Amino acid sequence: MTGQGDDPLLGGFDLGPVRLKNRIFSSGHALSHAEGGRPTDTTFRYQLEKAKGGIGLSFVGGSGTVSADTAPVFDQLVISHDIIPFFAELSDAYHRHGAALMTQITHLGRRTNATAGDWLPIVAPSANREVLHRGFPRAMDESDILRIVDDFAAAARICKEGGLDGLEIIASGHLMDQFWSPVTNRRSDSFGGSLDNRMRFSRMVFEAMRTAVGPGFALGVRMTMTEQDNDPSGLSEDDNIEIASKLRDDGTVDFLNLVAGRIDSLPRLTNYMPGMAAPLSPFLEQAGRFRRAVGLPVLHATRVNDLATARYAIREEIVDLVGMTRGHIADPYIVAKLEAGEEDRIRTCVGATYCSNFRYCIQNPATAREAKLPHVITPSETPARKVVVAGGGPAGLEAARICAARGHEVVLFEASGRLGGQVLLAGKLGWRRDLLGITEWLERECTRLGVSIRLNCLAEPQDIIDEAPDVVLMATGGTPHTDWVGGDAAILSSWDVLSGMASLEGDVLVHDQTGRNVAMAAADYLSQAGVSVTLNTQDAAIGMEAMRLEISPFMKRFYERGVTMQVDRELIAAETSDNKISVTFRNMHTGTTSRQSFDHVVVEAGTLPNDELFYGLSDGAANRGVIDLDAMRDGRPQPVGEAAGYHLYRIGDVAGSRDIHCALLDALRICATI
Repeated sequence: MTGQGDDPLLGGFDLGPVRLKNRIFSSGHALSHAEGGRPTDTTFRYQLEKAKGGIGLSFVGGSGTVSADTAPVFDQLVISHDIIPFFAELSDAYHRHGAALMTQITHLGRRTNATAGDWLPIVAPSANREVLHRGFPRAMDESDILRIVDDFAAAARICKEGGLDGLEIIASGHLMDQFWSPVTNRRSDSFGGSLDNRMRFSRMVFEAMRTAVGPGFALGVRMTMTEQDNDPSGLSEDDNIEIASKLRDDGTVDFLNLVAGRIDSLPRLTNYMPGMAAPLSPFLEQAGRFRRAVGLPVLHATRVNDLATARYAIREEIVDLVGMTRGHIADPYIVAKLEAGEEDRIRTCVGATYCSNFRYCIQNPATAREAKLPHVITPSETPARKVVVAGGGPAGLEAARICAARGHEVVLFEASGRLGGQVLLAGKLGWRRDLLGITEWLERECTRLGVSIRLNCLAEPQDIIDEAPDVVLMATGGTPHTDWVGGDAAILSSWDVLSGMASLEGDVLVHDQTGRNVAMAAADYLSQAGVSVTLNTQDAAIGMEAMRLEISPFMKRFYERGVTMQVDRELIAAETSDNKISVTFRNMHTGTTSRQSFDHVVVEAGTLPNDELFYGLSDGAANRGVIDLDAMRDGRPQPVGEAAGYHLYRIGDVAGSRDIHCALLDALRICATI
């Protein structure tokens, strides 16, 4: 491990006029936790945790809007005078921790829709609709251009008055890039045609902002390195290098924050913000080419999940600052752990893209709940207690970790020979194997904290009682829910498929009743093995509740392998017939029924609680196994009462079929105050 003194990540850097204490930053992103475009207490606490964790630079918010006709359409801040007190308070806090704070601003152009904000007309360089946000813009006239230039300058003044150290404009896919790109700029006036004409708007914006803020405030641009994918008409790498070079020569831009690709459709957005389906750091070398060609300081932050890659990027001078944005969502104390020589204790982002769907981290439930839940577990102020955990999935492991960190004696029973629970199935597909990192980290922490782990122990009530526990955490999970299907046919679960217990051939139906990732993973697993798969759902689309940025990787595989996809069809019954299974479907809209034949039927419908052990212990518990839900929600201690005996709490899927994040959240809410 690199020592602190010679670690390139911990060296200082001058980003234009701003001195940074280290080379790690968090980029602008749409986890602003805003309400109606206004920052909240959650916005403040979420950002503050990164400063406490040692980060050098963070961008608060993402795509903060500067004009009335570019209202937020996702989790964005509105850059108006009302935000100055918030900026001032957060900037002061960052500066007290020796960190720098900036923000990201934008005009969305066509990247919005007509029902956002005050329902004002949408404007863009030309009247080209964006597929993803589906609005119909009109082509801007000169008054629109001049107005928006003034809006950018006013926003820059607001940011400076709020005490920020700088800002960047997000160009990629937004209004500035829409002027640059021949795909979206079809104008024939002085703002269209040649590259100089297409850059005229952006140069006006940066000149106006520099005049507004003066030389002591950093200005940057987040821009794409290439727009070319299956459509070669977009800006090439050479085109974007030329754009960046012209901005450099103008002297108005202090840094480049580089991304790659386009964001005007879901598949393109998935490539632009890749999850676990993509390799680590897919655009790092390209960013290095830009840095060498342009000479401005380069920031880059696409799927850099680990410090080894980040360290390489700085040491080899590929980039100047390395972004670990989703990394800090998973663990805001990355730098503090690095400085303390505890790099191996960092909770590494697994690329699940849960944060994109729900604004929370799949594996760190404290993120964006800082007002009620701690990131750092502190020792209990009360005497140590004996805690028994039943179940070694994510809920049980998190409960054991937290209780041990609180100073309690912890015993964990796991019925199988391996820890991980359902995560072991979720990580079965090669491209989703990073999910295993969630429970692998928990297992390492439990081992470090001295948890007594007993594998291959199917605990009975007496086994728990014999431990003389003060607290029992029931994390025994659930079992697949399949018995609702009518008919006499044998029904398999997605667990049967992903565990390898069922080796299937022929025509296989995978019916998805949840809309989550699991049924798609089963279909992917089977189709990869060459099985003929029909993926069916009663929903209007495949994967209605799946991770948004995983839809495209799944769909790409399904199309390539010829998976048949059926929607709006409710599964009614499955009957054996001539060595086949005759399946009856009912159309969700018309109510008409139809039949198809398959060799096997696989159903994903969540789980039913595996609660026999819980009910075997609940009568003897001081609290009868009852949780005070108000206290749980608020992160307060559970009532103790005067009754003697152990307290029993159920967490994770034994309390109801949900997901990894919910299992971990249950554990943190209950155990952080034990």
